[in-house]
Amino acid sequence: MICGYRLRALAYLALTVAALLVASASPGFADDVLTQARSLAYSGKDHRDAALDLLKQHLTQEPDDTDARVFYGIVLSWQGRYDEAREQLSQVLATHPDHGDALPALINVELWSDHPARAEQLAREALARQPNNVELLLAQAHALRNLGHRAEAVAVLDQVLQLSPGNDQARAMKNAISEGVDKWDTQPVAEADFSYYWYSDGRTPLIQSALSLRVPTPVGSIIATENRADQYSLVSYQTDMEFYPHFRPGLYGYLEFGYSADGNLYPGYRGSADLFASVGKGYEVSGGYRHLQFASGVDIYTFALAKYRGKWLFTGRGFVTPGSPGTSGTALLEARRFFSSEGLYDYLEFRYSVGASPAQATTIGEIQTLTSQSFHATLNKVIYKRWAVVANGGLDTEQQAGLHNLRRYQLEGSIYYRF
Repeated sequence: MICGYRLRALAYLALTVAALLVASASPGFADDVLTQARSLAYSGKDHRDAALDLLKQHLTQEPDDTDARVFYGIVLSWQGRYDEAREQLSQVLATHPDHGDALPALINVELWSDHPARAEQLAREALARQPNNVELLLAQAHALRNLGHRAEAVAVLDQVLQLSPGNDQARAMKNAISEGVDKWDTQPVAEADFSYYWYSDGRTPLIQSALSLRVPTPVGSIIATENRADQYSLVSYQTDMEFYPHFRPGLYGYLEFGYSADGNLYPGYRGSADLFASVGKGYEVSGGYRHLQFASGVDIYTFALAKYRGKWLFTGRGFVTPGSPGTSGTALLEARRFFSSEGLYDYLEFRYSVGASPAQATTIGEIQTLTSQSFHATLNKVIYKRWAVVANGGLDTEQQAGLHNLRRYQLEGSIYYRF
């Protein structure tokens, strides 16, 4: 009798386990797991690890559950575990390239992990297949804005507003880009600059002034500048043209040519060329070339590494000048703290350099520097919608031919007006 009871109990237990196994394999059970994970994840940051554990265990048993894997990647991204989130979401997109949740989630991962160029590429490739997808267009606009391509971002947002005239997100983003100091990147700007340099040995101060006009174009900004220098009863003029071409998101250049007909204080001509590339994780690399034509020509090669971190931009740059009696070089370090994320203006910058590269010389007198240390601080501040001011102060300790420990002091002021 007891034996029969035990057999019935064992049979009942076996049936119960089997029922649980069948239930766990059913879509309804998977839905329950996902619902429970969502409830945990949405209830607060303290419960997200529990949601991740639940999803991970479920995916071990059901690796093809796409919805669970996407949400697993999303929660990982909320926890700042971007590499793991990228792996999960990419796994889904490998078989479902236009997954409605996985694709926006991966774009967010790239934006949050400071890879706007990668985010823009994902959105652009998806839009080739879905040209009127509003969510993808908004993601592309966001990435373009983070890359600093505000005019392109506005054009994308205009397309969103044509497709969805009442889209509040698009209108708010466009207003944030188009209004206030953001317009400094997309509208013509005139600048007047005045600099005064004086020296510890009592020599005649150097006075420089400049007028410039920056005009944005669809392919990059063009800046025209007329410079004037006064020293030793000499007056010199130099006309300078600069161009910042954009080749694609994350890749742009710099071209410059300056000419002085008199050559009294400025070089007869000068030229520069640089290429800048975003390489991900907030890093930007660049390399370039300078030529200065004084009595004889001087060639300079330059390279730099920049890192964006929060509201800071840190830059290290080197200049190498081959020549006789040997190669010389200069190291330059900059730290720029932005007061806002509005482009070229509104920041405080500290700069230190050591060495004596002719690339930093603006007049013939400075080309005589053998070595130097330089400390500068610059405040660039928008003071009203159409006006900005710049104040710069610096100290250079130089060794020039026949002199020791010459100190040069600089005060500079500029005013900008946006049309």
